[in-house]
Amino acid sequence: MRKRWDAVLFDFDGTLVDSAPDIIAALNHLLGELGHAHVDYHAFRTRAGDGARNLLKQVLTRRGASFTDAELPGLVERLLAHYYEIMTDNTRLYPAVPDILAEIYQSGMALAVCTNRTQATTDQLLNHFGLTQMFAAVLCADTVTAKKPDARHLFEAMQRLGAAPERTIMVGDTATDVAAARNAGIKVVAVSYGYSARPAADLGADAILTDFTKLPTLLAGLD
Repeated sequence: MRKRWDAVLFDFDGTLVDSAPDIIAALNHLLGELGHAHVDYHAFRTRAGDGARNLLKQVLTRRGASFTDAELPGLVERLLAHYYEIMTDNTRLYPAVPDILAEIYQSGMALAVCTNRTQATTDQLLNHFGLTQMFAAVLCADTVTAKKPDARHLFEAMQRLGAAPERTIMVGDTATDVAAARNAGIKVVAVSYGYSARPAADLGADAILTDFTKLPTLLAGLD
């Protein structure tokens, strides 16, 4: 493929990997321990990318559960402890992700992951799927100055890659990803298969990606 861009920044959950099954499973495990009914997977799938604290707080509040702000961190730790045990059980790459990443990588574009999950879990999943070598930089919520949608998350990625904003493009699935790209002054592609509660067409991206196999063609055609 033609090298149109110097760098491509990828969101992780909902863009490269479908981690919702294990995230929701960990949530339901904790809810069971607390004596609450499980959430429906399909109803909560779009919230898988909200982060453990936000996801748990939303669910407990909706259930009318009694908890204090002081208790919430401990509950989040319990949720995450179980998630760490099962995080590779049912998490899967979206179709064709390894082959398409390899094609983009081999064209000479530098690749980075920009995610609001932790460095440890991101590195573990990249290693699990054999993708570590594809990415010149992996920037996570706990290893950047500020996380998405703050532009500094993407600026730090571009600095690591030696790429200028006008030669960089972001690929993500949510309004947070689009906002981060806009804040950083770079082009952005929104995937339609991820965790956004809003249609991809409503996110304000420069292009919509319905099938990951079409990404090389899309990148080559965007100006």
